[in-house]
Amino acid sequence: MPPKTTRPPLGGIDMSPEIDPIREYGLKKGFLPTDPGEPAAPLPPKAAVAPSAPEIPEPPRLVRPAPTRPWQAMLPDYLIEELRQAAAREGTAQKVIVLRALRQAGYRVDDIDLQDLRRR
Repeated sequence: MPPKTTRPPLGGIDMSPEIDPIREYGLKKGFLPTDPGEPAAPLPPKAAVAPSAPEIPEPPRLVRPAPTRPWQAMLPDYLIEELRQAAAREGTAQKVIVLRALRQAGYRVDDIDLQDLRRR
């Protein structure tokens, strides 16, 4: 194994020629909203509060759709084609269109079940 060579420290490198074009690009694209020369406003001091038990945030409650089971129906070709075209036009699943129609007919359909889970 060759002996390990020591290298000089990197201090004193002037990178301004490389930074200026990068900064210019960032400003042009809107990535950098402020100029580094502008000092940021200091944060107001926090009031002294007696330490208490740390507040643990409650994890967000996941709302899941109802369990599903397969169901098959024999429908006329023209209706199947119309459902397919409507689903493509709306960018959703045929199931969502059918569930919406069932809801409008008075059947119970929860909001979460009207979401197209393939497009999350």
